[in-house]
Amino acid sequence: MPDAPPIAATDVAGLPAPIAADLLEAATCCAAGAYRAAGLLARRTVEQVVVVRRVPLEMRTLQQKVGWLLTAGHLPRSLAAEARTVRDVGTAAAHGGDPVSREEAEAVVRAALAIARAAGPPNG
Repeated sequence: MPDAPPIAATDVAGLPAPIAADLLEAATCCAAGAYRAAGLLARRTVEQVVVVRRVPLEMRTLQQKVGWLLTAGHLPRSLAAEARTVRDVGTAAAHGGDPVSREEAEAVVRAALAIARAAGPPNG
């Protein structure tokens, strides 16, 4: 029996459709036990926020991109821990290493949601 997803459609209301879709798919992956897939989609969600916020192209790594969002004021410093969660779990999911646990997958989905909501639309 699948677990309950860590987030629901109501949690992504108001976000750009592609970002909301990735978050909901990541949540579905969590519920189905596809934890690495959830980590990858959460990372992709933050990469989409990076595009929407027009992070400079010279910011190549996820750490540089999220650092720029924090420094430029698009993310509050209070979300630094969530940014680290996305970086760490997303990188582990993307590049192998240790498997992603259910707890890590749920945490990264919630962290990506927090970042997406905080970054908001470009003119919002």
